[in-house]
Amino acid sequence: MANGVTYGINFPFNDSLKGDYLSLSQNPDQEIRSNLIHLILTRKGSRYFLPDFGTNLYQYIFEPLDDIIIQKIEDEINNAVEKYIPNLQINKINITQFYNNIDYVADDKKQHSVTVNIDYTVNFRTFESPGTITLTL
Repeated sequence: MANGVTYGINFPFNDSLKGDYLSLSQNPDQEIRSNLIHLILTRKGSRYFLPDFGTNLYQYIFEPLDDIIIQKIEDEINNAVEKYIPNLQINKINITQFYNNIDYVADDKKQHSVTVNIDYTVNFRTFESPGTITLTL
């Protein structure tokens, strides 16, 4: 720890053989990144006192990745960030689809995955801090 100062819990949680499932963020950039991942991966309606917290990204998992769905995913992320992390500015969202062969499925079947890459800047008074996250759904 940097002088014993921590900012919050890192997200996502990690597996640990020692029992260290929760690690603490050591700097504000790490905390913003954890908050953004937490916001995006939380389903709307799953928080009791904040039913609007999160996104509905999971409803698009089996949808065809066309321009309409890409725009809906971008809107979900932008609206959630605008409401719950107002000092974070999203510069670019890049959504790509790829296919992975799976060993345990028939040869002609493939797994569909979507990668969401978010390029952002944190504006805090006179300081700006750039960052990026990549999520695979």
